[in-house]
Amino acid sequence: MGLITAYANDISYQDIFIEQLKPILKSDDLVIGISGSGNSENVLRAIRYANENGGKTLGICGYDGGKLKNLAHHALWIDVDDMQLSEDLHLIFGHIVMQAMCGYIDQTTPIAPHPQKEMVY
Repeated sequence: MGLITAYANDISYQDIFIEQLKPILKSDDLVIGISGSGNSENVLRAIRYANENGGKTLGICGYDGGKLKNLAHHALWIDVDDMQLSEDLHLIFGHIVMQAMCGYIDQTTPIAPHPQKEMVY
């Protein structure tokens, strides 16, 4: 939080993410931009910067996708006109990614349950 408030205060709120990327972004790094509307200027600037400096970009957005949907190399677009639902689905995606990265999801097994297996709740 300290970096975000310092950049917002000393430079501009629109540059809070781009300034954090400048010293650490390497070619082929994945930069993920999350914006409910797809039009958050601070997110768009960071994605643009990553695109221009060899990064790979994923935009996660809702509503009509805004500018982010077309700006990022890849997009996860939640086609819903409700900010809370959009944010909830973005959060679910984040949890799935975390589970996969931590090895909790067997990458060779489909996520959907097998029809012959009993499900316990």
